[in-house]
Amino acid sequence: MAAPQSPGATPGSTAASSGTGTADAAAIEQRAYDVALDQFKAGNYAAAIASFNAFAKNYGKSPLAPSAYYWIGNSQFALKDYRAAIATQRQLVAAFPGNPKVPDALLNIATSQFELGDGAASRRTLEELIAKHPQSEAAVKARQRLAIR
Repeated sequence: MAAPQSPGATPGSTAASSGTGTADAAAIEQRAYDVALDQFKAGNYAAAIASFNAFAKNYGKSPLAPSAYYWIGNSQFALKDYRAAIATQRQLVAAFPGNPKVPDALLNIATSQFELGDGAASRRTLEELIAKHPQSEAAVKARQRLAIR
């Protein structure tokens, strides 16, 4: 079993000394993600943003990186920082266009645009979501929102 990773240690430093390398590095990476997600779930959005930003910086090539951006955007939305939420979700869409989180990111962009009072932009984003990801759960929600507007 590896020694606990200290908060200031570099990713993988414990893994290198434990002899199990990749498995420990993956566990450390997963733990960093889980800590950030737990902060989000607890409603500590500022801490979640900081933790997910650190995760994205340290593990930018991780399969969890798109989800980290998604949760940053959701945290920003929860703090009513709609412009930042839009920017972060757009960053996710641009950097990881094929990721399964993209439809939800587009839905979050549309919701943020609506909260900012830009109904036209929100409608365009919902239409884009439906056009590009018609089978997604987010597209179902987008269709419902367009039907009520």
